Amino acid sequence: MWKIKALPFLKREEGWNNLFWQIIQAREKFFQEGWAANVFCEGKISLSALHTPSKYLLISYGSLRAVEALAKYSLRQKWELYGISGPEDMVNFLLDCRGEKGRKSWGYTPRVFKLFQTTNLSKKARFKDYKLAPVSNIDWPKARIWAQKFAMEADPPMNLSAITQLAKQMHSEKNLFMLSDPQNHPCAMAGFGRSTDRYRVINMVYVPQDMRRQGIGKELITRMALYAKELRYSACLLFSERKEAGNLYDTMGCKALGKFVEYGLV
Repeated sequence: MWKIKALPFLKREEGWNNLFWQIIQAREKFFQEGWAANVFCEGKISLSALHTPSKYLLISYGSLRAVEALAKYSLRQKWELYGISGPEDMVNFLLDCRGEKGRKSWGYTPRVFKLFQTTNLSKKARFKDYKLAPVSNIDWPKARIWAQKFAMEADPPMNLSAITQLAKQMHSEKNLFMLSDPQNHPCAMAGFGRSTDRYRVINMVYVPQDMRRQGIGKELITRMALYAKELRYSACLLFSERKEAGNLYDTMGCKALGKFVEYGLV
């Protein structure tokens, strides 16, 4: 019943709410149960939320009034949460309403991601002979090393084992791709992660250091977005933790939707 009512609401801001699709699909695939609810204001859904398998509270894009109602409910229910995820404004307001924002004793460890949506991207003629293809078994060892470098270069660094396992799964599902030059030398890597009705999420974007600042990253994202359109998706979503100016997705004309945060509470 929750899903039937929630999906039309979640689709209004499908880009912001993309993580809901992954959790819903996992629950249905593995027959998992978990708390999920919609918050109504004046008879209409104003917010959706659920508990993730990692004991985080995931909240959708919605009204602050509904966020306040959810915060009060969570306190009455005495939830023990490992963290909270969602649009930055929504999450910060929920923490304020719970009286937890800024409590140093909790040791908050927020991860902030800039969320982007691809737009109409054009390809440069200089890359016309480059090829995008799923990672082959021959190229898998290189892809595994690149996945590990991707994890180590993240700020903060990601779990090597988890990222390697994710890359292996993406490879087995033919969702991990390499961009190769005319001599068939791999130049960059990216993968398709979760999907919604209209979007594919591009993740694990990696360009070796000696090939950066040449336009290869832009070409890789463009090819991935064009391929997603061939699969009948409207656009792609990308997450970036880069704090400095000059973000690749900014410079190549992707639309910045805002910031998505993960607040660890323990």
